[in-house]
Amino acid sequence: MIELLDDEYWSSRFEITFDDRNLIAEQLECVHAPQDWQVIALPFVKAKLEHDQDSKQEFPREQIENRQSRSLDQRPEMIMIQYGERIRDCLANALGQDPRFSGLEDKWYLRHKLPYISSEALQALHRFLIQNQPTFLDAILPAIKDNSTADPLLAKMAINAALESLPERFEKIGSSAPPEWKARLPEHDQAKVTHYAFDPRTFEILCRPGQRLSQKKAQRLQELNLYAHVVTFPEWCPMVSH
Repeated sequence: MIELLDDEYWSSRFEITFDDRNLIAEQLECVHAPQDWQVIALPFVKAKLEHDQDSKQEFPREQIENRQSRSLDQRPEMIMIQYGERIRDCLANALGQDPRFSGLEDKWYLRHKLPYISSEALQALHRFLIQNQPTFLDAILPAIKDNSTADPLLAKMAINAALESLPERFEKIGSSAPPEWKARLPEHDQAKVTHYAFDPRTFEILCRPGQRLSQKKAQRLQELNLYAHVVTFPEWCPMVSH
């Protein structure tokens, strides 16, 4: 027999396998809101304990009762208390690399169940971030006018997933939680000009709506801090509808 809270034993028990992720996906299919990591992890820990029991791995009752004065049914909670931070990190690492999941503020949900973000909303977000960057999600949320959910966390999760899906247009700054975002700009040969601009020194018209930009004029617009205000990306595709 080994101790229930044996660190060496449990250090190898928290790997989140593909089958584990499938079970978590099934779990999240049955709910209508993002779930806290602890709610997701508890069935996972219970399954590990049940597997150990089926494998004849025994944890003596007297060790549990002497340590915590708790019953055998409370073993998963004891494991969560002892190794919660390790479990949370393993869960975040596994789900964060699986495109089916979206995580924010230690809560997780399925991407295909997130609110729909339209191409118009993404354009509005890009314009907003050009003028207010870098910016946290809480400040970005009011810029979404077609947001149909009353749950702020669900809305922020949808926005975060939408921005993550367009890394060539939006950039996550640092590793803070919640994350900060800024807008990227198109290269001059990919840019769509949306406004007129002229050189205040020479009065030369540098760009017109619909006109293709030369590298020289794009560089001058950047020197005048006008580039971000007169160009956008030529096409905006919404997140895949579910």
